[in-house]
Amino acid sequence: MYGHCLRYSKNTEDAQDILQEGFIKVFEKIHSLKEPSQLEGWMSRVFINLALSYWRKNHSGPTFVDIENTETADDLNVEEDSNLQSYQPEEVLSWINELPDNQRMVLNMFAIDGLSHQEIANFLNTTVSNTKSILSRARKSLRERIKSKNQ
Repeated sequence: MYGHCLRYSKNTEDAQDILQEGFIKVFEKIHSLKEPSQLEGWMSRVFINLALSYWRKNHSGPTFVDIENTETADDLNVEEDSNLQSYQPEEVLSWINELPDNQRMVLNMFAIDGLSHQEIANFLNTTVSNTKSILSRARKSLRERIKSKNQ
């Protein structure tokens, strides 16, 4: 659960606060869990929602980008992203943490937590096309990082 908190916060102190708040919420709401076999997924969702709430509270509003000249996530070459597998996870995570907040959030939500663009748009109070554009920019930034590392 700490990993979820850390991915959505910029520092360990905030992640620890979210983690503590998350466990309090889990213990308060555990009675609402209908199927005990789904505990891990349910807890993950609680922590992700708390981390996103914390992020939204600390940001002024939705982030919009100009999507006129931006490739969409559907236009990206997935094979290029497979190069990430040749790097240590810590190195890739450090690159992700260096992304602008909106790109880091969308990338985490889409690629790591498996949320749909519609769910991401709802969480961030923006449009689906905007989340696709932000994801595209995040992936492009990671590709550029890989290219510079390989040179």
